[in-house]
Amino acid sequence: MKTNSLLFSILAGLSVGPSIADTPTTPLVDANALQGIACGPDVVVLDVRSEKIDGQSSGDYSQGHVPCAIHSDYIKDGWRAKVAGVPGMLPPVQKLEGLIGGLGIGDDTRVVIAPFGADSKSMASATRVYWTLKVLGHDRVSILDGGTTAYARDKSRPLEQGARSPEPKQFKASLRTEMLVSKEDVARAMKDGGGLVDYRRQDEFSGLNRNSKTTRAGTLAGARNIPLEWLTQDNGGVFRSRKALEQIYDMAGVPPDAAQIAFCNTGHNSSLGWFAAHEILGNESVRMYDGSMAEWSRNDRLPMVRPVAISDK
Repeated sequence: MKTNSLLFSILAGLSVGPSIADTPTTPLVDANALQGIACGPDVVVLDVRSEKIDGQSSGDYSQGHVPCAIHSDYIKDGWRAKVAGVPGMLPPVQKLEGLIGGLGIGDDTRVVIAPFGADSKSMASATRVYWTLKVLGHDRVSILDGGTTAYARDKSRPLEQGARSPEPKQFKASLRTEMLVSKEDVARAMKDGGGLVDYRRQDEFSGLNRNSKTTRAGTLAGARNIPLEWLTQDNGGVFRSRKALEQIYDMAGVPPDAAQIAFCNTGHNSSLGWFAAHEILGNESVRMYDGSMAEWSRNDRLPMVRPVAISDK
């Protein structure tokens, strides 16, 4: 589809003012706030919808997206990689620098990630990209609460059609190794008897069912379970309030201010858990285990527990 050149011209002519650069960068922005800055200088709105997660592709992006947003497929474009046989891992830093710079994101660019936002799984695409940028030392990043779905709900906020091609910039990472969690870190947490939070569905946590990305069913000893779907309103694209999240963590037996390691199958679901605990609840002692059960389960010497053991043989 041809780019809506008239809309582009109108947007380019809007007076955005110098205040955009001074606007505080918060973990979440709503649709109204994004409308005011989306086409501003040194701002990149990153549409990360993908067929596998959202049933949406680059063609759907071209049919309608947040004005001035560029598209990067969360699944296909290299945000995650298979490392040592483990799927969904953090790619090499140099590859991420190339990917991010190629999207027109420089060291000082303000990034707003706009997932499709139909459900919590879709929002986890945004939190995983958000976590990646934070690991690389880039703090000027936010997530559109509710995603493009919420943005489009108000017809006074028209979507833009066509595809945009970003002007590449140089992006230089400053890796925060303290955010990364190893198998040894997990083993120490297990030995200490706490701090592990499993963000998978209850049937996977219990060991009743096994995800295809893992080789053994079950979870980590001592882990608490907070299913991904609990963290957004009605399993949609809008995050629950701080108060509601506090109640959920209390119900799950997870102290809101204690050191935690978030995990799931491949570091997708748990990125949403990390975001909720670290960025919304403000617990700076929360880290995410990138390898999660996909890595842990591949080593038969590493212990797992299976609260529900049912054989189909």
